[in-house]
Amino acid sequence: MKKVFKDKIINVDDKNDNKFLFDYISFWEENNNVEIVYLSELLEKRKNNNMLLKAKQKPAIYSNVYSPKDELEIFCYLFEKALKEKKKVHIIGITLKEELNIIEDYYKSIGFKREDVNCYEVDFKKALVTVSVKIENIMWKGSDYKRMGDKIFFNPPIRESGQVKAMYKGINKGIISNIYFKKLENEHKNFLEKLIKEEHLLGITLAKLLKYNLEDIGFKGKNSELVINYS
Repeated sequence: MKKVFKDKIINVDDKNDNKFLFDYISFWEENNNVEIVYLSELLEKRKNNNMLLKAKQKPAIYSNVYSPKDELEIFCYLFEKALKEKKKVHIIGITLKEELNIIEDYYKSIGFKREDVNCYEVDFKKALVTVSVKIENIMWKGSDYKRMGDKIFFNPPIRESGQVKAMYKGINKGIISNIYFKKLENEHKNFLEKLIKEEHLLGITLAKLLKYNLEDIGFKGKNSELVINYS
C-alpha cells in the first residue's frame, strides 16, 4: 500500500497491491479566522416552491427551484464583502462557471497563476476567498434528472452538464480547494475511486482536496482514511 500526501507518494508496507491510502478531514472544527458559508442555507431562503411543485412532474426543471441567478447574486455579495472587509471566507456549494470565473480572476490578480501551464498554485493561507464543491454536484448532471427524479433533488441543485464540466475544470486547475461531503458514503467512495481510475483526477490532487488544502486555509478536524484500489 502507498500513502498519498500533498506532494509525494510513499510506500507504507511491502505489499505491491495497488492500494492507495488518503487522509481526509471528516469533521471540520470551527475556525474564528475563517467564516464558513453554506450556499444551501442562503439559497433555501429563496426557494421557489411553485417550481418545486412543477418539478415533481417534470424533474428536469428542478435546477430552477434554486435559481442560478440567485446563487450568483449571493456568491458575488459574499465575495465582495470578504474583499472589502479583508476577512477570510470559505464558500461551500458552488455550482456555476460564473462563480469560478470570479475566483479565477481573483487568484490571477494576486499572482497565483502559473505562466507555464494553465493552472494555479494557490496559497490558501493567503487567499481571502476559497470555495468547495459538494460531491453530489459533480457526481450527477442535469440529464440525470429524467432517470433519477427526486432522488437527486439537492440544494444546491444539480446543474446542466456544462456547469458540471466547469466544476471539474476548476478542480484540476487548482481553483476549487475541496470536494465537500458531510459524511463519506459508499457511493462517494466508489465515485472518487472511479475518478482516479479513469484519470479524471490525479492522486495528489485528490489528497489536496480531501485534506491538505483545508489545512492550508486554516481548518482542523478529525482525520479519517480512505483506501482506493487502482487495480
